[in-house]
Amino acid sequence: MNKNNKTDIWVVGIINNKISTFIKNKSKKDVVWIYPKKPYQFYADPFGIWKDDKLYIFVEALDYRIKKGEIDCFVFDKDLKRIDFHHVLSNKSHLSYPFIVQHKNKIYMIPESSQSGKTFIYEAKNFPQKWEKIKEIMNNVPMIDPSLIKYQKRWWIFYSLPGPNGRAIKELHVAFADDLLSSWQEHPKNPVIVDIENSRPGGTPFINDNLIHLPVQNCKKTYGGEINILKIEKLTEHDFKATSVRSIKPNLNKNYSDGLHTLSECKSVTLIDCKNHNYSPKRKWIDWQRRLGRFIPFILKI
Repeated sequence: MNKNNKTDIWVVGIINNKISTFIKNKSKKDVVWIYPKKPYQFYADPFGIWKDDKLYIFVEALDYRIKKGEIDCFVFDKDLKRIDFHHVLSNKSHLSYPFIVQHKNKIYMIPESSQSGKTFIYEAKNFPQKWEKIKEIMNNVPMIDPSLIKYQKRWWIFYSLPGPNGRAIKELHVAFADDLLSSWQEHPKNPVIVDIENSRPGGTPFINDNLIHLPVQNCKKTYGGEINILKIEKLTEHDFKATSVRSIKPNLNKNYSDGLHTLSECKSVTLIDCKNHNYSPKRKWIDWQRRLGRFIPFILKI
């Protein structure tokens, strides 16, 4: 086994249980899995919404032959049978983590686009296929895995930031606003947590016992190794306090048990992703093909 050949392959799972029930029981039953069509492809970062008795699951779709994330959507009926598929969003730079928000009878998506140096809110104009970029959250802030919730009449967003020495997996930042589409302000105590086990967001914040619970990635052993649940005990414009109260291990799919880095609430179901470490040397050949494909147009221009 050559660790230099390691490739992370992610799959998405739909658990037929509310998130509050799942994190207590961690049942492996009734999981519907979404697998990639070809080798060296993956689906990850699932976020969903129910509309007209259909479940729409938005995911990051990545093919290592291109190595640039795009956003796809899988559609399921109320019995969790797949009935449709849409490619919904792509950009010049990498997209992932398509966080979905419903607000004032409109549907919004806040995908991670940190590679571009910015973070945008998109509004669904023809759901689920057509999305329009309507607002940058904060000027030139490249939020990693932005996760939002409305709590006590204020909107909160949790995120990480890129930087040297693994900053993206070691710091948790917070910002707040009076309305989703108004001006956002950074929390004065940012980063509110500096800890490789409890910082990078990993799914939808949810309310339990009147407090926000935030899934975060534990990256101590590997990127996206497992999910910890932070109970946020104090959250104001000036203060922040949180405690890790639960851990979700990557043991829900025996063939993809090397990591779990998204836990999303979607009413009656819970969405997850799990990864497998693939050590095949074929990955080097795929990388070489991709680089050659980028280089050929440059040669033709000479």
